[in-house]
Amino acid sequence: MGVQDSLETVQWDVSEAAHITVDNDYCVTCEDKPCLHLCPAECFDYQADQKGGIYFAYEPCVECGACMVFCGNDPEKGAVSWSKSEGGKGVEFDFG
Repeated sequence: MGVQDSLETVQWDVSEAAHITVDNDYCVTCEDKPCLHLCPAECFDYQADQKGGIYFAYEPCVECGACMVFCGNDPEKGAVSWSKSEGGKGVEFDFG
């Protein structure tokens, strides 16, 4: 089963508050923008009209943490800030 097939089995209870935010001030200096290629849920999109070029949609996020690992513009923080979804919200995997 491919990634896209697996994503079709995922369910979300989306919170009104984003659990991930992207600071586009850091994205401006990032030449490679790995987030555009490494997010399995394709939450990141390049849009020239955005301040740093990155538009992030948190709703389809599968909470894998790849964006935290690969965003390295700032050695201590990066452009991505991640927190837990509010209680009971977020992604729900069905392993059955």
